[in-house]
Amino acid sequence: MSLLEKISDQATTLTPGERRLVENVIDSPTSAALGTAGELARAAGVHEATASRLAKKLGFVSYAAFRDALRDEFIATRETATRFEKTIAESTSDTILGELAREETQALGRIEEFITPEQISEAAQILMRARRIFVYGYGNAEVLALLMVKRFRRFGKDTHQLGTDPRGLAEQMLGLDSDDAVLSFAFRRPPRGYAALMETAKEVGARTVMIAGKSGALLTPRPDRLLAAPRSGDQDAFQTLTVPMTICNAIVIAAGLTAKEESLKKLDRLGQLIERFE
Repeated sequence: MSLLEKISDQATTLTPGERRLVENVIDSPTSAALGTAGELARAAGVHEATASRLAKKLGFVSYAAFRDALRDEFIATRETATRFEKTIAESTSDTILGELAREETQALGRIEEFITPEQISEAAQILMRARRIFVYGYGNAEVLALLMVKRFRRFGKDTHQLGTDPRGLAEQMLGLDSDDAVLSFAFRRPPRGYAALMETAKEVGARTVMIAGKSGALLTPRPDRLLAAPRSGDQDAFQTLTVPMTICNAIVIAAGLTAKEESLKKLDRLGQLIERFE
């Protein structure tokens, strides 16, 4: 079980101080892996004992063991990102565009610290094996939901974008069954209706996939597959959708590879239909 999965399992039991620690670890895993319990606690604004308590709650005998797990999970994949960060740090720009590009590049360079190719493949398989796919995106995530609906329809999948009105969402979920899958998004906080959506899917046996920001490990109820990585930008200010959109595109490509011949046939048929309708 990965560290993020362990955090997700304990999400409902975490105190506010422990949640702040978790957010700091997720945001800067390398710093946490190389630092002490005291340094992590100071960065989160909590007592050092909170760091030790969090480590034990996650199943580690000590904070040192927790830190070792961080090193095993994140440091091994950090070398390339470190070199890349050094390269872009030497570039300067006084423009908004240049600064944004650097932040996006840094965030994209860290994705593989948090999400593995196997996780992308598993998410794609869940969606491609489903009879129907229901996609839920609230607020800014609506554009990503629309993207995924269009992409999977091109594979010939019966795909639906869920509405955000509570009554309408309830009506759409009335026919959900075990052959279906639910794909949803969560960034700063769980979207409205998230808990009800996950509970409904669990009741009927439908599979769930969540694409999230750094707070994804704290989501409850926990989805079947969680793909969580920090976005670029200030957590308390403007953040972009570049990282989650990249995750979406990776899932789409992996989905096409799971049924390559059939996917190509569907896309070829789509081209014929487009010519007919235009």
